[in-house]
Amino acid sequence: MAAEEEKVLEKTVDELNQQRIDLEKEINNLNLIKIEKLKSINDELENKIEWMDKERIKATKERDNLLRKVRHSNDKNWKSALKMITILGVLDLVVIPAIITLLAIPLQWIFVSLGLVTFFGVMLIVNYMSGTSPFNTGEIRKAITVSLITVYLAFVPLMAFGLVVFPVGNSAQAIVTNFTWLIGAVIVLYFATRPLEEYIKTIANKK
Repeated sequence: MAAEEEKVLEKTVDELNQQRIDLEKEINNLNLIKIEKLKSINDELENKIEWMDKERIKATKERDNLLRKVRHSNDKNWKSALKMITILGVLDLVVIPAIITLLAIPLQWIFVSLGLVTFFGVMLIVNYMSGTSPFNTGEIRKAITVSLITVYLAFVPLMAFGLVVFPVGNSAQAIVTNFTWLIGAVIVLYFATRPLEEYIKTIANKK
Protein backbone atom coordinates (compact mmCIF):
# COMPACT_ATOMS: atom_id res chain seq x y z
CA MET A 1 0.00 0.00 0.00
CA ALA A 2 2.81 2.40 0.78
CA ALA A 3 4.34 1.83 -2.65
CA GLU A 4 0.98 2.49 -4.36
CA GLU A 5 0.40 5.66 -2.33
CA GLU A 6 3.91 6.81 -3.18
CA LYS A 7 3.20 6.27 -6.89
CA VAL A 8 -0.08 8.17 -6.61
CA LEU A 9 1.68 11.04 -4.89
CA GLU A 10 4.41 11.09 -7.50
CA LYS A 11 1.78 11.11 -10.23
CA THR A 12 -0.07 13.93 -8.50
CA VAL A 13 3.15 15.89 -8.11
CA ASP A 14 3.96 15.37 -11.79
CA GLU A 15 0.48 16.56 -12.78
CA LEU A 16 0.83 19.62 -10.57
CA ASN A 17 4.24 20.37 -12.05
CA GLN A 18 2.79 20.03 -15.52
CA GLN A 19 -0.08 22.34 -14.62
CA ARG A 20 2.44 24.81 -13.21
CA ILE A 21 4.44 24.65 -16.43
CA ASP A 22 1.25 25.11 -18.49
CA LEU A 23 0.21 28.09 -16.35
CA GLU A 24 3.65 29.66 -16.76
CA LYS A 25 3.39 29.20 -20.52
CA GLU A 26 -0.07 30.76 -20.56
CA ILE A 27 1.16 33.67 -18.40
CA ASN A 28 4.12 34.19 -20.73
CA ASN A 29 1.82 34.07 -23.73
CA LEU A 30 -0.52 36.59 -22.12
CA ASN A 31 2.42 38.84 -21.30
CA LEU A 32 3.62 38.62 -24.88
CA ILE A 33 0.11 39.52 -26.16
CA LYS A 34 -0.07 42.45 -23.75
CA ILE A 35 3.37 43.64 -24.78
CA GLU A 36 2.43 43.41 -28.46
CA LYS A 37 -0.80 45.31 -27.80
CA LEU A 38 1.06 47.98 -25.87
CA LYS A 39 3.60 48.28 -28.66
CA SER A 40 0.78 48.56 -31.20
CA ILE A 41 -0.97 51.23 -29.12
CA ASN A 42 2.32 53.07 -28.68
CA ASP A 43 2.96 52.97 -32.43
CA GLU A 44 -0.55 54.29 -33.10
CA LEU A 45 -0.06 57.10 -30.59
CA GLU A 46 3.29 58.02 -32.13
CA ASN A 47 1.69 58.04 -35.58
CA LYS A 48 -1.15 60.25 -34.31
CA ILE A 49 1.31 62.61 -32.63
CA GLU A 50 3.32 62.83 -35.83
CA TRP A 51 0.15 63.44 -37.86
CA MET A 52 -0.99 66.12 -35.38
CA ASP A 53 2.41 67.81 -35.59
CA LYS A 54 2.16 67.87 -39.38
CA GLU A 55 -1.39 69.25 -39.19
CA ARG A 56 -0.29 71.86 -36.67
CA ILE A 57 2.57 72.96 -38.94
CA LYS A 58 0.17 73.00 -41.90
CA ALA A 59 -2.41 75.05 -39.95
CA THR A 60 0.31 77.48 -38.84
CA LYS A 61 1.43 77.97 -42.45
CA GLU A 62 -2.17 78.47 -43.59
CA ARG A 63 -2.75 80.98 -40.78
CA ASP A 64 0.40 82.89 -41.72
CA ASN A 65 -0.65 82.91 -45.39
CA LEU A 66 -4.12 84.11 -44.42
CA LEU A 67 -2.69 86.90 -42.26
CA ARG A 68 -0.45 87.98 -45.13
CA LYS A 69 -3.45 87.98 -47.48
CA VAL A 70 -5.51 89.98 -44.97
CA ARG A 71 -2.72 92.54 -44.55
CA HIS A 72 -2.31 92.78 -48.31
CA SER A 73 -6.08 93.09 -48.71
CA ASN A 74 -6.21 95.79 -46.03
CA ASP A 75 -3.46 97.71 -47.82
CA LYS A 76 -5.40 97.46 -51.06
CA ASN A 77 -8.61 98.51 -49.29
CA TRP A 78 -6.93 101.56 -47.79
CA LYS A 79 -5.40 102.52 -51.12
CA SER A 80 -8.78 102.16 -52.84
CA ALA A 81 -10.46 104.10 -50.03
CA LEU A 82 -7.90 106.91 -50.34
CA LYS A 83 -8.58 107.07 -54.07
CA MET A 84 -12.32 107.27 -53.41
CA ILE A 85 -11.82 109.99 -50.78
CA THR A 86 -9.64 111.93 -53.23
CA ILE A 87 -12.32 111.66 -55.91
CA LEU A 88 -14.96 112.80 -53.41
CA GLY A 89 -12.80 115.75 -52.37
CA VAL A 90 -12.27 116.76 -56.00
CA LEU A 91 -16.02 116.57 -56.61
CA ASP A 92 -16.80 118.70 -53.55
CA LEU A 93 -14.02 121.27 -53.93
CA VAL A 94 -13.60 121.55 -57.71
CA VAL A 95 -16.28 119.94 -59.85
CA ILE A 96 -19.40 121.13 -58.03
CA PRO A 97 -18.25 124.79 -57.61
CA ALA A 98 -17.12 124.81 -61.26
CA ILE A 99 -20.50 123.55 -62.48
CA ILE A 100 -22.34 126.05 -60.25
CA THR A 101 -20.19 128.89 -61.60
CA LEU A 102 -20.24 127.89 -65.28
CA LEU A 103 -24.00 127.31 -65.40
CA ALA A 104 -24.71 130.44 -63.33
CA ILE A 105 -26.76 128.43 -60.89
CA PRO A 106 -27.70 130.23 -57.64
CA LEU A 107 -25.00 129.73 -55.07
CA GLN A 108 -27.43 128.27 -52.56
CA TRP A 109 -27.59 125.09 -54.65
CA ILE A 110 -23.95 124.37 -53.82
CA PHE A 111 -25.01 123.32 -50.32
CA VAL A 112 -27.59 120.87 -51.68
CA SER A 113 -25.03 119.44 -54.10
CA LEU A 114 -22.30 119.17 -51.46
CA GLY A 115 -24.67 117.49 -49.02
CA LEU A 116 -25.95 114.89 -51.48
CA VAL A 117 -22.60 114.07 -53.06
CA THR A 118 -20.85 113.85 -49.68
CA PHE A 119 -23.64 111.77 -48.16
CA PHE A 120 -23.67 109.10 -50.88
CA GLY A 121 -19.88 109.23 -51.30
CA VAL A 122 -19.15 108.69 -47.62
CA MET A 123 -21.78 105.97 -47.38
CA LEU A 124 -20.17 104.08 -50.27
CA ILE A 125 -16.66 104.50 -48.86
CA VAL A 126 -17.63 103.34 -45.36
CA ASN A 127 -19.57 100.40 -46.78
CA TYR A 128 -16.59 99.44 -48.94
CA MET A 129 -14.22 99.54 -45.96
CA SER A 130 -16.55 97.55 -43.70
CA GLY A 131 -16.96 94.79 -46.29
CA THR A 132 -20.70 94.38 -45.69
CA SER A 133 -23.10 94.15 -48.59
CA PRO A 134 -26.19 95.88 -47.11
CA PHE A 135 -25.94 99.35 -45.64
CA ASN A 136 -26.29 99.39 -41.86
CA THR A 137 -27.31 102.15 -39.50
CA GLY A 138 -23.72 102.93 -38.52
CA GLU A 139 -22.72 103.66 -42.11
CA ILE A 140 -25.76 105.85 -42.70
CA ARG A 141 -25.09 107.69 -39.42
CA LYS A 142 -21.49 108.40 -40.49
CA ALA A 143 -22.65 109.60 -43.92
CA ILE A 144 -25.24 111.98 -42.44
CA THR A 145 -22.75 113.41 -39.92
CA VAL A 146 -19.97 113.96 -42.47
CA SER A 147 -22.31 115.47 -45.08
CA LEU A 148 -23.81 117.95 -42.57
CA ILE A 149 -20.36 118.95 -41.30
CA THR A 150 -19.16 119.41 -44.90
CA VAL A 151 -22.12 121.66 -45.69
CA TYR A 152 -21.50 123.60 -42.46
CA LEU A 153 -17.80 124.09 -43.25
CA ALA A 154 -18.73 125.35 -46.72
CA PHE A 155 -21.56 127.54 -45.44
CA VAL A 156 -19.61 129.48 -42.80
CA PRO A 157 -16.78 130.76 -45.08
CA LEU A 158 -19.20 131.66 -47.87
CA MET A 159 -21.33 133.56 -45.40
CA ALA A 160 -18.27 135.25 -43.90
CA PHE A 161 -17.18 136.53 -47.33
CA GLY A 162 -20.69 137.70 -48.11
CA LEU A 163 -21.17 135.30 -51.03
CA VAL A 164 -24.41 133.86 -49.63
CA VAL A 165 -27.52 136.00 -49.98
CA PHE A 166 -30.06 135.47 -47.21
CA PRO A 167 -33.81 135.81 -47.74
CA VAL A 168 -35.26 139.17 -46.74
CA GLY A 169 -36.12 139.36 -43.07
CA ASN A 170 -33.79 136.55 -41.93
CA SER A 171 -30.83 137.34 -39.73
CA ALA A 172 -27.50 135.84 -40.72
CA GLN A 173 -26.55 135.46 -37.09
CA ALA A 174 -29.74 133.53 -36.32
CA ILE A 175 -29.21 131.19 -39.27
CA VAL A 176 -25.59 130.49 -38.31
CA THR A 177 -26.54 129.96 -34.68
CA ASN A 178 -29.34 127.53 -35.50
CA PHE A 179 -27.14 125.67 -37.97
CA THR A 180 -24.37 125.45 -35.38
CA TRP A 181 -26.78 124.04 -32.81
CA LEU A 182 -27.93 121.48 -35.39
CA ILE A 183 -24.35 120.38 -36.12
CA GLY A 184 -23.61 120.16 -32.40
CA ALA A 185 -26.69 118.00 -31.83
CA VAL A 186 -25.73 115.71 -34.72
CA ILE A 187 -22.19 115.27 -33.39
CA VAL A 188 -23.44 114.53 -29.87
CA LEU A 189 -25.95 112.01 -31.15
CA TYR A 190 -23.30 110.42 -33.36
CA PHE A 191 -20.98 109.72 -30.42
CA ALA A 192 -23.79 108.92 -27.98
CA THR A 193 -25.70 106.36 -30.04
CA ARG A 194 -22.71 104.04 -30.59
CA PRO A 195 -22.21 103.16 -26.88
CA LEU A 196 -25.98 102.79 -26.60
CA GLU A 197 -26.01 100.29 -29.47
CA GLU A 198 -23.15 98.34 -27.86
CA TYR A 199 -25.01 98.29 -24.54
CA ILE A 200 -28.18 97.00 -26.20
CA LYS A 201 -26.18 94.28 -28.01
CA THR A 202 -24.54 93.24 -24.73
CA ILE A 203 -27.91 92.90 -23.01
CA ALA A 204 -29.31 90.94 -25.98
CA ASN A 205 -26.33 88.55 -25.93
CA LYS A 206 -26.70 87.95 -22.19
CA LYS A 207 -30.35 86.96 -22.69
